[in-house]
Amino acid sequence: LSSPPFTGDPDTAYDREALDDLRNAVHTIEKRSKGLLHFVESYRKLTRIPKPTFQVFPVEAVFNRVHQLMRGKCVDHNIAFALSVEPQTLEVTADPELIEQVIINLLLNAIEALDGKSSAMIQLRGFLDARDRVVLQVIDNGPGILPEAQEKIFIPFFTTKKSGSGIGLSLSHQIMRLHRGSLSVSSAPTERTTFSLRF
Repeated sequence: LSSPPFTGDPDTAYDREALDDLRNAVHTIEKRSKGLLHFVESYRKLTRIPKPTFQVFPVEAVFNRVHQLMRGKCVDHNIAFALSVEPQTLEVTADPELIEQVIINLLLNAIEALDGKSSAMIQLRGFLDARDRVVLQVIDNGPGILPEAQEKIFIPFFTTKKSGSGIGLSLSHQIMRLHRGSLSVSSAPTERTTFSLRF
């Protein structure tokens, strides 16, 4: 909609003002509609997580597949990438596709957090904890996460990003709950952030 030129006629001025109001109203409705659609789609993702198909598979195989997928992004962002599995034969009982999805989401978050950092590094670790539980970790040396944000980071729609939906970590958390496991975070601001998947 384009405004007619002002001719000095009060009625024309009134029409122009009415058109401006209408245009603003239409833009507001459009923006709110897009926001609502985005919210609905995000909510659907949260409620449509498939039931895990459990199988035993080597952790190293999953790490290698994820590394192949993410290697290009890491190179583009000058991020060093390291893999560590101890013992090398470490296996986990889980749904490999869902676990890959969680790890990829965590890696994408780490890459974004490391944007512009010199000597940036991401590490994938797999090991057994003191209770012989399998633990997979995604570690980065980015800016870290503030303690108050760490308490809320897995809440649906909570995000510290300007353009984030607040869905990725919540989805990952739900996937781990479906595996009767857990997803936790520990972070030291300006030093490192570690996300741990515990089975």
